[in-house]
Amino acid sequence: MMRQYTPVNMKHVRLTSGLLAERQKLNTEITVPHIYHELDTTGRIDSLYCRWKPGDPNKPHPFWDSDIGKMIEAISYSLITNPSEDLEEKVDRIVDMLEQEQFPDGYLNTYFKTCEIKNRFTNLYYMHELYCAGHLIEGAVAYFEATGKRKFLDIMCRYVDLIDDTFGSEPGKKRGYCGHPEIELALVRLYGVTQNEKHLNLSKYFIDERGTQPYFFEQESLAYGVDTTKTANQKRHLKYYLKSRGPYAEYQSHLPVREQKEPVGHAVRAMYLYSGMSDIADAYDDVALYNACKTIWDAMANTQYAIIGGIGPSSDGERFTFAYDIPNEYTYNESCASVALAMWANRMVQFDCDSRYPDILEQTLYNVILASVDVLGNKFFYANYLSALPERFEHASAAVIDKMKAERQEWFDVACCPPNISRLMGSLGSYMYSVNETGLFMHLYAGCDAELRVKDTPVKLTVTTDYPWEGSVRIEVGASGGEVFTVGLRIPGWCRNWEVTVNGSDVPYEIRKGYCLIRRIWGNDTIELEFSMPVMQIEARPEVREACGRVALQRGPVIYCIEEADNGKDINNLCIPGECTFSESRGIELVDPRAVVLQFSGFKRNPGGWQDGLYREVRSTLEPAAIKAIPYYLWGNRGFGRMLVWMLRT
Repeated sequence: MMRQYTPVNMKHVRLTSGLLAERQKLNTEITVPHIYHELDTTGRIDSLYCRWKPGDPNKPHPFWDSDIGKMIEAISYSLITNPSEDLEEKVDRIVDMLEQEQFPDGYLNTYFKTCEIKNRFTNLYYMHELYCAGHLIEGAVAYFEATGKRKFLDIMCRYVDLIDDTFGSEPGKKRGYCGHPEIELALVRLYGVTQNEKHLNLSKYFIDERGTQPYFFEQESLAYGVDTTKTANQKRHLKYYLKSRGPYAEYQSHLPVREQKEPVGHAVRAMYLYSGMSDIADAYDDVALYNACKTIWDAMANTQYAIIGGIGPSSDGERFTFAYDIPNEYTYNESCASVALAMWANRMVQFDCDSRYPDILEQTLYNVILASVDVLGNKFFYANYLSALPERFEHASAAVIDKMKAERQEWFDVACCPPNISRLMGSLGSYMYSVNETGLFMHLYAGCDAELRVKDTPVKLTVTTDYPWEGSVRIEVGASGGEVFTVGLRIPGWCRNWEVTVNGSDVPYEIRKGYCLIRRIWGNDTIELEFSMPVMQIEARPEVREACGRVALQRGPVIYCIEEADNGKDINNLCIPGECTFSESRGIELVDPRAVVLQFSGFKRNPGGWQDGLYREVRSTLEPAAIKAIPYYLWGNRGFGRMLVWMLRT
């Protein structure tokens, strides 16, 4: 095992107060039931009966099983913190339906059973069968862990037996893998419950095989009389990637994974694959695989990561493009991609407890992920822009408007994001702490109670804080046995000044990879952390072309934006001075009474005297303007208007 740390199970962490606790409660009470309602009313749940016939309305979609799997996972996490007989009965009904429709050989995919069973496992390039299986596996594992019920788990184990008999490098097996990675990490989660080596080995096969030549997707299509190099879809991918990266980069299949050095292709696919690679690197002590993960992480974090925590700037393919391509109005930053990024970060930090991973996890969580759901808990962003102009979306084509809108929607035809966001919010407790033989380590700060063990010593933590609005964190440690161990406290990358005391006194500590390490005999002690939270003006590298001459505002982990609701339509004419004093207040009416709002004196361009024509010699002037900025994650809750993250700087 390469990982030196183990995440504390969410069952042992209970969020009690503060922003994350409020959002998790909203997720449990509103978002989870809303998702079930939408899956039900849009026919996804009834599709599990496999009754659809040609000519009937509401034909099942190839990806619908994945929505069911993610919803069950989200419900499972909700059941851990808030037991509900109603939700449990709903899941049991779905599991009975899945059991009824499973083939004797274990195959389970409602779309293929209903619409084209003769073609099962023939179009892995596009049809997502193994992706759907992966999300069902994750749902089954989560439901078993939440309730102890094995039926769903056993159903998926039978399906995995079939997948294992079908795919592999042995003679007679199909040497393939899914166009959409996901089953790789799901199989590792399944192994964690079953301890069946077959599940782990199958995950390793899918990762090892990916990107080898001859390309599987090409062989697959030729076997069925289709030349993918001549289809419009594949031409698009070849056009983007052939010269610099090779074909199939959209699917992270252009190179064997250990040779890949940058994030490429569809961002969600990429994050799921890299999560699976991290898991297999750990399970098999695979240094080359781990090094590939680190190399790709660094390339992503240093060249293709938006300040709000988003990844995948192109709406065409929901994908990565090239270094420093982080546009404002046209960026994409799919919500699912940020959820998957958080999952990967949580895996990477377990190797060496390096704060660079939870730094990005935190920034992603408090900005894109929280923004992905409105304050009422029942509307969602699919894309997360750095600048919004309503008129642009009024003229978008009908084919893309569903996912590209910068206005939150109650649901989507392709509804991957809502249940993905929900399962992350439900499982936040598993992202907060890690333990090993030497101590416990805190990655995120939120009001919570936690019970964990360091070696054989039970330790209780009670955390009191108004983070991220205030920088004070009080941690009450309760340990018995008089053991010496380390408490590691992450010092956020955004923080320049901080202090720590134990029982009111200074203590010796060591700084290692962004963590303050305090080693001592712990009993009933109180740690107090104080992080300075000034408002910072952040600039981007000059290569980030659309941020040149502009700044973003950051306070703690929270990125701010200016919105039409506070500043009128002319937000693109507003400028912030280099030397600026900010006043802070609490609350946005009808949105969030506790959020910190920033107000400051800036400037506004006065383009008076403009006559006909698009251009003229410069004669506009600057005049004083009062400007208000709100946390990015709260934008769009007061109607759909203009929004801007990167402001002009005088």
